[in-house]
Amino acid sequence: MLAFAGVLLAVALFWMARTGDSGPVLLVWSQLAEPAVLGLAVPFALHESAHVFALKRIPTVTHIVIERTAWRTSVVPSGTMNARHTVLVALIGPGACVVAGTLLWASGLDRALAWWYLAHALFLLPFFGDGRALWHSLPEALSKS
Repeated sequence: MLAFAGVLLAVALFWMARTGDSGPVLLVWSQLAEPAVLGLAVPFALHESAHVFALKRIPTVTHIVIERTAWRTSVVPSGTMNARHTVLVALIGPGACVVAGTLLWASGLDRALAWWYLAHALFLLPFFGDGRALWHSLPEALSKS
């Protein structure tokens, strides 16, 4: 999607350079490029970076691997983590995006964009990786606290 948005934006910029008409640039940016970059790519990077940030602070995690499939990219730790670590790592990825979305919403800068960030709370549902990790580890983490 980012590549497609980039190609369309490049064509629109070429059109603007040749004709002076900025309409296609504004259209491609507002309807495709801005949501793809600021609504998908940046929150995704923030989400996964927050996981990495948390994982790097767990001494028993020996290294972190980026796992890619056709539909998803995620970070996978190697080493050991207790239930409390697992819960914290699962929460921090979506949590970072929810905090960013809340700040965007409260500032009034771009409330539509804020929803892209706030939607990361859905990753805590049990059919997503963060949600599965959270719901499998939460009972043990709560019983040992």
